[in-house]
Amino acid sequence: MKNLLFPRVLPVGKGFIQEFIFFLFRFHVGYTMAIDAGLGKVKEFPVSQKFIDSLTKADWYFPDFLAILAGWGEVIGGILIALGLLGRIGGIIVAIIMIVAAFIKHDTLFLFEMDTAQLYLFCTILIITFGNGRFSLDFIFRKK
Repeated sequence: MKNLLFPRVLPVGKGFIQEFIFFLFRFHVGYTMAIDAGLGKVKEFPVSQKFIDSLTKADWYFPDFLAILAGWGEVIGGILIALGLLGRIGGIIVAIIMIVAAFIKHDTLFLFEMDTAQLYLFCTILIITFGNGRFSLDFIFRKK
């Protein structure tokens, strides 16, 4: 069970500086996802009426449910990424939300019409691929 929750943490770089830069990148992506993108949607519990209205206006099925999933997924996934605690799971959560946001809600073309959601998607793909690095809670818990 420990291997599933806290997989072996591989170094991202060859030295302290590369690990620290990846930590800053991972923390910034998680923090901005949770605070800037997610918190604005969930400031009114359980989710902002403005966000629900935008999904209703776009004729989405179950807009209340989807708004709750997206808003809280961004907050929880962003916190997991920022802390480096189950960062790959947090990255998968955020990546799924960003795929829906970029290519369905915002209706952008892949690599031709760039969107903030696509940027978050590519950042989370890097985090899912490389893991959390040594400056993470996963690394601390895995050591014990």
